[in-house]
Amino acid sequence: MKKLLCVFAHPDDESFTAGGTIAKYAKAGWTVDLICGTRGEAGDTGSVRVSKGDALGQVREAELREAGKVLGLSNITFLPYKDGTLSTKVPGDIEEALINKLSEMKPDVVITFETGGISNHPDHIKLSYSTTYAFQEYAKMRRKAIPNDENPPKLYYACVPESVCRYLIDEGVFPAEAHDRPWRGVEDKKISTVIDIKRFASVKEEALRKHMTQEGDVDRYYSIDSNILAVQEYFMLRMVGITEAFVGKNDRVSDGL
Repeated sequence: MKKLLCVFAHPDDESFTAGGTIAKYAKAGWTVDLICGTRGEAGDTGSVRVSKGDALGQVREAELREAGKVLGLSNITFLPYKDGTLSTKVPGDIEEALINKLSEMKPDVVITFETGGISNHPDHIKLSYSTTYAFQEYAKMRRKAIPNDENPPKLYYACVPESVCRYLIDEGVFPAEAHDRPWRGVEDKKISTVIDIKRFASVKEEALRKHMTQEGDVDRYYSIDSNILAVQEYFMLRMVGITEAFVGKNDRVSDGL
C-alpha cells in the first residue's frame, strides 16, 4: 500500500490546495496522512463566535478533523507551532520535527507548497523550504537503507499556474495582492502534473464547507462556476529521491503522482 503525506501550514490548506487529490488517492487505497504546521489560531472566524487565539485553534482543529474524514485522511499530526510564527523559528527547529515525522511515516510521495507559498503567506513559504530540506534528508536515509530502490520517494509542490491565477484575479476569486506582494502563481511551463479531480469535486467542496470559520474564502472560491481549481489540481515534481526533478517544462505533463 502506497503512502502519501501532505505537509501544510493551516487547517483548510489541505482542502483548498489538494483536497481532490487527497480524496482520489485515498479512494484508490493509498494511506494519506497530513502534517499541519499550526492550528490556525490567527485566522478568520467567519460567522463562528469564537475569539482568536487558542480557542479559535481548537475550533479549527475540529474543523480539520471533520474535513479529514470527508477526504479520507488516515492520520492528522499537528506540529506545536502558532499560526503566523513559522518564519520566526530557529533554523533547524521545524526541519528536525519534519525529518523525524518523515522517518517515522516513510511516505512514498510528499506534497507541500511551492516556494512562493501559493499566496505569499510567510508560514506557507517557510514550510515549503523546511519540508524540502526534510525530504532531502529523508531521501538520503532511505537511499542508504535501500541502495537499489526502484521506487524512490517523490516530492511535489502544490501550485497554481500563472495563467489560472490571472484569470481568478480577474474574476475576483483571488486578490491582486496578498501579504503585500502580487499574487502571481508559477510559470505554466513548470507544471509537471495535473490531477483531474472531477469525480471528487463534490468531496472537495464538502471538505471545504467543514471549515466554517473560513466560509468567506470558501464562498469566494465557489463564487464562479468556472473555477478550474475545483476540477483540477496542479503540482510541480520537485525531487525523485535525491535527484532534482524539474527545470522548466517537462516533455510530458503527468496525470498522476
